[in-house]
Amino acid sequence: MLRKIKVYNTLTRDKHELVPLEPGHIRLYACGVTVYDDCHIGHAMQAIFFDIMRNYLEYTGYKVTYVRNYTDVDDKIINRAKQLNISPKELSERMIRSCEDDLDQLEVKPASFQPKVSENIPEIIDMIEQLIKNDFAYSTSQGNVYFRVRNCKDYGKLSNRKVDELRGGTRSLKQDEKEDELDFALWKKEDTADACWPSPWGMGRPGWHIECSAMAKKYLGDSFDIHGGGIDLVFPHHENEIAQSESSNCCSYATTWIHSGLMTIEKQKMSKSLGNFITIKDFLSKWPNEVLRLGFLQNHYSSNIDFSQQTFKNCKKRLLYYYETLKHLNDYAQQNTATSAPVDARTTALREDFHKHMSDNFNTPAAIACINEVMKKANQLIKKKRTEAHVEFASALSSLLKEWGLVLGLLQKDPASFIQDLKFQLLADLGIEIDHIETLIKERWEAKQAKNWTKSDDIRNQLLSQGIILQDRPEGCDWSICVDEESIN
Repeated sequence: MLRKIKVYNTLTRDKHELVPLEPGHIRLYACGVTVYDDCHIGHAMQAIFFDIMRNYLEYTGYKVTYVRNYTDVDDKIINRAKQLNISPKELSERMIRSCEDDLDQLEVKPASFQPKVSENIPEIIDMIEQLIKNDFAYSTSQGNVYFRVRNCKDYGKLSNRKVDELRGGTRSLKQDEKEDELDFALWKKEDTADACWPSPWGMGRPGWHIECSAMAKKYLGDSFDIHGGGIDLVFPHHENEIAQSESSNCCSYATTWIHSGLMTIEKQKMSKSLGNFITIKDFLSKWPNEVLRLGFLQNHYSSNIDFSQQTFKNCKKRLLYYYETLKHLNDYAQQNTATSAPVDARTTALREDFHKHMSDNFNTPAAIACINEVMKKANQLIKKKRTEAHVEFASALSSLLKEWGLVLGLLQKDPASFIQDLKFQLLADLGIEIDHIETLIKERWEAKQAKNWTKSDDIRNQLLSQGIILQDRPEGCDWSICVDEESIN
C-alpha cells in the first residue's frame, strides 16, 4: 500500500498531500548544473536532497521517473572555453564527466534521464514556434526571439510578484527591438562554433529558461508531478518556465514545486575570492563522502545551511559512533541463523516513526533522530547477556538501520574498514599517535593484573582527557574517540 506523503508546495504556499497525476507514478524534474567548471558542495546539496526524495518515494512503493538535466550551452561555458582555448563542446563534455564522477563518489544515483540541452535543440525550437503561434513570443530582425511576459496573465504566481512591480534586465526598452523590457529571451543569435544551431530565425542558441521546459515536456509530458531546484531559481528561472510551458502546452505545468535552501560556509557565500570555495573533489580528498551527506541531512531540505570545519568534524565523530554501534550490533547478532530479519513489534514502531517524519515533507533531521534512537537502543542491548530474544532483536535493529541507510545514503560502508579509516583521521585531528594509546592500554592491563586499580583508573582518565574512551569487553580492551552530545543528538 502506497503511503500518503505531504510536501510543501512553493506554488500554493502550503503543505498538501502528494497525489500523482498517474496513480502510483511520480514524475520528477530537478534542474541540473551548468557545466562550465567542477561542481562544488552547493551543487551536491540539491543533488543529495533530491536523491533522498527519490529514494524515499521508491521505498514507499512509488514508481519514480526522475529527470535531471545538464545545461551544456550557456554564456559562462562559451566564455570559459575561450579562456581555456578549447571549444564549448569540449569543455562541457569534460565537465559533465567530472560532475558524473563527483556524484558517483557521493553515491548519488543517476537520474532516470539526464538530458543535455545540446541534444534537445529540435524540441526547443518546436516549443518556441508554438509560443509564436500562440502569440506569446515574437522574433526580431536581429535573429532573437522573446517571450511576451504581459500576455501571460498569471505571470508571477510562483514568486508572488506582480508584473507592474518588476524591472527588466540591463537592456534598454528599445535595444534589439524588444517590445517590453520585461520580455525574456527564448532564442539568442549566436555564431560561436559548437554553441549554435540553425533555426527559423537564423543561427543561434536557446535562452536559459526554455531549455528545461522543452526537456521536461519530452521526458515527463506537458504536465507532471514535481519540479524542483534551489530556492534561488524561483525567479526568474522557474517563473519563466511556468509561463512559457503553460503558454505553449495550454495546460498546467508542474503540480508541486519543491525548493531546497541555500548554503554558506562560516556564514559567508562560497567564493573563490574569499578562499572558502569547496569543490566536491576537494571535499572528498579530505573527508569521507558520508560526512557531507550527514551534514546536509541534519538540516531540512528547505533550510539555509551553514557549514564549518567543526560541522564536518562533528559529522565524522557521529559516523564513527554509528559504524561502531552497527559493528557491535552485527557481532552481537551473529548467532542469529534466521534467513530473514524477524518481525518485532518494537522495530515496527520504530519504522513507523521513521515513516511519520519522512512522509511529512521529507523531514530528514527527524529521520536522523530516529537513527540516533535506534543506536541508543542498540548500545543498551549489546551490553546484555546474549539470549535468543536479544539476538533476534539485535538482528532486527541491524536490518532496520541498513534499510534506512539505503534511503538516506548512510551506513553503506563495510563497518570494520571504515571504522579504522575514521579512527586514524580523528586521531590526526587530535594530534595523537596510535602507539601512544596502545602503550597506555598495555600499561593499564598490567596495572589491572597487579590489582593496581588506582593506576588503571588514572590511565583511563588520562586518555579520556585526550579525547579517547576505553571500552572493556570480554575479548579485551577496545578504544574509540569520545563523541560529545552535540555530535550525536
